[in-house]
Amino acid sequence: MQLSSTPLLAALELAFLFLLAWCHVRRKPYRATIAPVWLYFLWLTIYGVSTSLLGARGFYVSEELLRTLPGLWLALATVIAAVAPVLFFRGVRTGLREIADATPWHWFAYFHGLRIAALGTAYKTMTGEFPAYFEYLIGIPDLLFGISAFWIAQKAKKGSLTMRGFLLWNLLGAFIIVPWAPLLIQLGLPGPLHLITGTPDATAILAYPMSIAPVFGVPMFVLVNLWVAWRLLEHLNESSGTGRASDDSGNGLRMQATRA
Repeated sequence: MQLSSTPLLAALELAFLFLLAWCHVRRKPYRATIAPVWLYFLWLTIYGVSTSLLGARGFYVSEELLRTLPGLWLALATVIAAVAPVLFFRGVRTGLREIADATPWHWFAYFHGLRIAALGTAYKTMTGEFPAYFEYLIGIPDLLFGISAFWIAQKAKKGSLTMRGFLLWNLLGAFIIVPWAPLLIQLGLPGPLHLITGTPDATAILAYPMSIAPVFGVPMFVLVNLWVAWRLLEHLNESSGTGRASDDSGNGLRMQATRA
């Protein structure tokens, strides 16, 4: 097994979600609407552990799976697992809205600062353990986004970050990955779409423990980007509907909407 920081990174991502829920409960201990979110985060944890165990068993690099074009759908499976409860359960949507509204913007920005873990893949690329094409096209942009998170966090703490600016930054964080990363992984895997044939190929990305990143860790970063963007768009639409200005800066999404 290769030495990798991806298990720790996935654990920190999940810990961040539970921290947000816990902080919200501390502020409003009698809000029953948070209970569905606890269950939702627990479901994400179970899913993450399950995908990690599958990777440890070599499932993602098995010949049977590689024949199914996994690069195109493995991350999508995680997105469906995460988004389906939000779509089907109102309590989850309500709780996520409350948590997003109560969380300072710089917390979300610092969370994406974890994406500087892409330094690990940069090192593996230099040592010939990671596909160079994927590092140049996905890894380096993702690393730069992680570095930008610290600048965005400082702007948010100073109150100089606008709602639209934070929205665009989060959308950029998702766009760096989607849809390019799944397609590029598949282009480097054995099969009918194997167009990038350098060594090492994309099977290095799906080998445990690196497999945790494309299957769970990276999709979680994108999903948090989209979670924040979703709530910001709701506030911007509410503000435009009432004819209020919506570009003031603030610390939490609810505070921002109130001041907008």
